[in-house]
Amino acid sequence: MGSGQSEGKPGHGRARRGVRTKAIGRRAHGRELPRALHGMSCQKTREGSLIMCGICGIVLARRGERADMDAVARMNDAMIHRGPDDTGVWNGGHVALAMRRLSILDVTGGHQPMTNEDGSVIVVFNGEIYNFRELRADLEARGHVFRTQSDTEVIVHAYEQFGDAALERFNGMFAFALYDTGRDRLLAARDRLGIKPLFYGLRNDALVFASELGALMRSRVFSGEMNPAALDAYFTFLYIPAPDTVYTGVHKLRPGEKLVFEKGRLTLERYWRPVFAPDPKWTLDSAAEAYHALLEDAVRLQRISDVPLGAFLSGGMDSSSVVATLAGMSARPVKTFTIGFDDKAADETPYARIAAQRFGTDHTEAILHPDMAGIAPQLMAHFGEPFADSSAVPMWLVSRLARQQVTVALSGDGGDELFAGYSWVHNTRRVQAYRRVPPVLRSLIDAALHLVPSSPTIAKLRRFSWDARLDGRAAFRRRETCLDADARAALYRTGFANAVAQNAVDRFEEHAADGPSDFDDWMLYQDTVLYLPDDILVKVDRMSMAHSLEARVPLLDHRLIEFAATLPFGLKYAGGVSKRLAKQAFRDILPPELLVQRKRGFAMPIHRWFRKDLRRHFAEMVLTNNARCTTFLNQNAVRALFRRHDAGHEDNGHALWAILMFEHWLHL
Repeated sequence: MGSGQSEGKPGHGRARRGVRTKAIGRRAHGRELPRALHGMSCQKTREGSLIMCGICGIVLARRGERADMDAVARMNDAMIHRGPDDTGVWNGGHVALAMRRLSILDVTGGHQPMTNEDGSVIVVFNGEIYNFRELRADLEARGHVFRTQSDTEVIVHAYEQFGDAALERFNGMFAFALYDTGRDRLLAARDRLGIKPLFYGLRNDALVFASELGALMRSRVFSGEMNPAALDAYFTFLYIPAPDTVYTGVHKLRPGEKLVFEKGRLTLERYWRPVFAPDPKWTLDSAAEAYHALLEDAVRLQRISDVPLGAFLSGGMDSSSVVATLAGMSARPVKTFTIGFDDKAADETPYARIAAQRFGTDHTEAILHPDMAGIAPQLMAHFGEPFADSSAVPMWLVSRLARQQVTVALSGDGGDELFAGYSWVHNTRRVQAYRRVPPVLRSLIDAALHLVPSSPTIAKLRRFSWDARLDGRAAFRRRETCLDADARAALYRTGFANAVAQNAVDRFEEHAADGPSDFDDWMLYQDTVLYLPDDILVKVDRMSMAHSLEARVPLLDHRLIEFAATLPFGLKYAGGVSKRLAKQAFRDILPPELLVQRKRGFAMPIHRWFRKDLRRHFAEMVLTNNARCTTFLNQNAVRALFRRHDAGHEDNGHALWAILMFEHWLHL
């Protein structure tokens, strides 16, 4: 993002580089894991091949038929941004596998699809197996012969040795499809946290899969009929929870799930999910030491690259902790990247600059006034289905900024789910305290709130008052929604409303029926298995890969997730302090300003933009007679939402963004 960009281009702004001071903090070389965590470590040398890419394929139920290679080519070509360095196709008659490759290590090797020695097992793979050297040594000791330095080949031999149980041995972020010719069996799987995506559908005895939904639809196997329940979920949560997609008959493979297609039969099975079992043995100090050691080990594994590597730096706890850890084990200044907006309320660059100075990074920042009308359709082209988390915009912009200098960037995503960093924790405590107010007094307060003129603040207070009437889980789910059932009923046209067979929240509950009995742990579990993979990680993957940038997430090493699930909730949040454990672990390393600031992330002033920059664009796209969304949405209700927001009576920024992105998706 240079100063030579012309005025009015998406992401136009000023860039600043070169903030460097001496790094401060404990160095990571040689640090051992605490005794309690022995057995959880993974080691990896620099030799090897790591590959980020997109994969796709078609598997027919009968050997005598032939897969449509033109359809495979269309899907593969649609993912060139995920892998511009190489492409490969394997044609087995009724089975066809293909991939696009972005090389990270051993950039001249590791071509896919890859087979075992006799060609009886074939795999296409997107992602990284961080502990592949450890696995390779074990497999070689068992007699397996390797021809490459690739982590992809480890998958093939691990499957030969352990079968599907090999999945439990992988530490990484991945989605792969493996075809066993002897059994005429396809195994597809996704990593434990859902960092890497995989979509699939079964029609007329043909299984079709791809790393991106848009690519899968290029196969032309599926009709493209919209799924009303999925659209209802979109307007409820701003994303579509797995396993649904916006298209009928097309699904997302869920995190920690494997798919088997054999003899025309498709089966699904979860091979991993977090188990919350708090152990009272942990103290704040012992847990902080364990966390610090595990994070160091995760960063050590994920920093290995033969192409330029850097890190996103928002100035928050999580990204700063990752940068601090990375800087402590790097001989050269770490390249860090941050963006801010010329809206001061959303500008985090001062905090990022503090962290960059503390750890001596080669820091690049850009203050932006992006052309939202130009960016919005680009975003939707990569999501493949309606998606309205507005933080995708800064993720798009910071990925583009970083890609000018690096091919790999470490991210701080995951810390909020690990250590109760979201505002719902504090809000839940406030609601619980408010419930102790006598009901008569609460009724008077509620009545008063409905007598005063509406404003964004009054709307929040009304919502808070209503939450106090609900049980804890219902209140939590209500806070997860953008538009509640009444608001959606007013927004939908009659035909669309009638097509929605089940309330999105009810469907959501079905997908999240399991989980801990403790309410606080239950909320963390919900965020970990639903919001994290279906919103946060979707945003990170699509926006980074749109720029052929690999984003790695050390905080989502599955060992860290399993460790955090053993901690009593009081070590994560207590006395109004969130991320208590993380702050304890880094109290002597991070600048004090970063330990006390409120959570922001890469914030986006969406509510202000709809009263300024996006006002005209929304009117031209949505508030017109030929807007395509009016097939589904009541135009008068949309206009009312916009008017109330524009007048400052309500903050409908997220709802308006959802409607705008839906309209853009309909134009793809």
